[in-house]
Amino acid sequence: MSDRLSLLIKKFRDAKGWSQIELAQKAGVGSGTIGEIESGKRKSSMKTLSKIAAALDLTQEQKLSIELAFIDKDIEIKKDIEVFNQFKDPIKMMTIPVFESVAAGIGYIAEAEPIDYINIPEISGECVAIKVNGDSMESTFFSGDLVVLKKDVEVSLGEIGVFLNKSTGEAVVKRLKKKNGVYVLESDNHIFKDIEIKTSEIVCCGKVVNFIKKDLRKKNNPLLEKIESLDPKQQEIIEMMINGLLLKK
Repeated sequence: MSDRLSLLIKKFRDAKGWSQIELAQKAGVGSGTIGEIESGKRKSSMKTLSKIAAALDLTQEQKLSIELAFIDKDIEIKKDIEVFNQFKDPIKMMTIPVFESVAAGIGYIAEAEPIDYINIPEISGECVAIKVNGDSMESTFFSGDLVVLKKDVEVSLGEIGVFLNKSTGEAVVKRLKKKNGVYVLESDNHIFKDIEIKTSEIVCCGKVVNFIKKDLRKKNNPLLEKIESLDPKQQEIIEMMINGLLLKK
């Protein structure tokens, strides 16, 4: 793979009209060294680059450009190693209960029992999963999907949360918005009317921090086929990343 350092060495060598072997001989380095550097297959040392620069009789400005390119490449390699190290360790998981309805999930229905349990990447705080019923939040999520609720967390404008009307007992999953100076609970499916928050009877019970689509692995397209080829833990990471982006729209 070519990079700035590889391109610079090739540029200066071509200016001399030398072959890769000729430059290697003049610089006193291995016969295959120049080819490996120019193709990006070899991580050069500053000592080797100094020999090459001397053989090419580069100006101070040209030598500096090579040194800067070498530093940039070294930083890039170190970043790649850091990213690898972040993912090489096992992903910590947590088990959370799944509830049939929003009201059950937030504890409004006394003694409601979970219908299932699922594993998700570990996050702080008390979390539950709630099965979505209805189509008011399409196209963010659909009936049958699971939303992951982090309880007792404040919801900011534009974010999705679970809200309870203490008078009626109705619990809903909606996006918090402010329109014309009034706070409203908005459905992502805009055929549904906004719910104005005009009373302290409507309270926030937590924030939707992620969701799991029931048909994520059923859709037939190249991206999802690649996701299918990953192991289960990697699939969960990708799914959470995608869902996190959707929640911020």
